Amino acid sequence: MLKDILFLAVVFLTNIIQGITGFAGTVLAMPPGIFLQGIDTAKMILNVLGILASFWIAFISYKDINWKEVKKILLYMIVGVTLGMKLFTLLPLGFLLKAYAIFIVLIALKGILVKGEMHTPEIVLIGVIICAGIIHGMFVSGGPLIMIYVAKRLKSKSSFRATLSVVWIVLNSYLAYSHYTQGIFTSSNIRLLLMSIPPFAVGMVLGNILHYKMSQATFLKLSYVLLSISGMALIVK
Repeated sequence: MLKDILFLAVVFLTNIIQGITGFAGTVLAMPPGIFLQGIDTAKMILNVLGILASFWIAFISYKDINWKEVKKILLYMIVGVTLGMKLFTLLPLGFLLKAYAIFIVLIALKGILVKGEMHTPEIVLIGVIICAGIIHGMFVSGGPLIMIYVAKRLKSKSSFRATLSVVWIVLNSYLAYSHYTQGIFTSSNIRLLLMSIPPFAVGMVLGNILHYKMSQATFLKLSYVLLSISGMALIVK
């Protein structure tokens, strides 16, 4: 029971962040979620909550969605997600997860410490999208990598958040169907999912309020700080 209560607290706190940024909630919640409930339960519940959060943001920010970028991101991420789901069943993932975590911490530190824009070739950005899909297929945690691409393309914080939300609706729905076919939607997992909805909803409301109170500079800085926290959490997991 204590683990369930702690898990609900994690859901509440991380969905405040999800409401603010549109990307960081699941990746922040996954390490403690795995510790408290196991990887299958954590992936299933956090994935469904991610879908609900994304529908919420897309509905209230529909005019801010960049549909051209949605199509491009989905095209390459679906390739990556399919590959990632396959690799999850085939490879020892400890080393890959640590390498990924170190990489996103370095990217975050670059965003925090390095001023000014650096030119990134288009082929590199496409590779980032595919890699984000691979990680999302493995751990439902592709947000940190895809943020690198979106931060380059979308300068409005509201467009950033709304565009990513449409991407997560499509990809996470695909993952939810996969989880269903794997038998992860057990009665105990569904019970915990239903218990998670009230703290999820309160967290999202608070996060949405904070989103509109933040300046663009603060938003980007928070995003990179959360990116570094996400990476360090994965390193020590």
